[in-house]
Amino acid sequence: MIIDSHVHIGCFGRYDMKPEYVIDSMRRYGINYSLVSPLTGVEFGPDHTPLPDDWAYDQITANEEAIAFARDNDGSIGILVWCRPFREGFNDRFAAMVDNGGKYVKGLKFHPYYSKLPINAPQTEPYLAFAAERGLPVLVHSANDEYSQPRFVYEAAKAHPEITFIMAHVGLMTDNNEAIELIGSLPNLYGDTAWVKPESGLRLIQKYGAHKLLFGTDNPIDGSDTYAHPFYKTYFGDFRQWISPDDYELLMHGNAERIFDI
Repeated sequence: MIIDSHVHIGCFGRYDMKPEYVIDSMRRYGINYSLVSPLTGVEFGPDHTPLPDDWAYDQITANEEAIAFARDNDGSIGILVWCRPFREGFNDRFAAMVDNGGKYVKGLKFHPYYSKLPINAPQTEPYLAFAAERGLPVLVHSANDEYSQPRFVYEAAKAHPEITFIMAHVGLMTDNNEAIELIGSLPNLYGDTAWVKPESGLRLIQKYGAHKLLFGTDNPIDGSDTYAHPFYKTYFGDFRQWISPDDYELLMHGNAERIFDI
């Protein structure tokens, strides 16, 4: 079994991640379940440019479209609802949307770069309080930019030990070393493999255990053949020889099943 814990739908800028690309790629590459967040939830454009005047998506519209996609593909799609803390913030409509999503909503998703806010900013606190109340894990984009530093995810996880945090990308565009150490230092902080060099993924597992890393890819960021990228071909292939069978099962599906109650 394979669960991809980091998948998107939605068209935005140069990204064209149609729902049918997700389903087609899952079928062709043997992915059993995907955790999807809607890229249409972005708050700012590339380089933090304002969104077009006709941008039609608020956090309710974006996430309800994603939840409908999950309902149409019952049993193979779960949703990580995209949060918009800068322009909208947490409100009763957001809470109702999550609750109405029922079994299809598996957690919250933050993208600090596209929100121009770090995950430990005051504006995220109402969302995190809600996540704690509902027992929802939180996936956070991490990278080498001013809003997405791995240490910000660490600080949020340390401040909220009752919430499970997944540090997506283990520090994108870095050597991953700082992020690996931060992930290893807290019991409620994990990483995913999206654009993480397999050698870095192996280093994290060898140092802190296979229970600390989830398979994720950003599918279908490169279209229906995102899984053909050399990074992911290595996770599908050579990784089976690099770690034990039990650890491989944790990486590819067991951790996601446990954390997201799949």
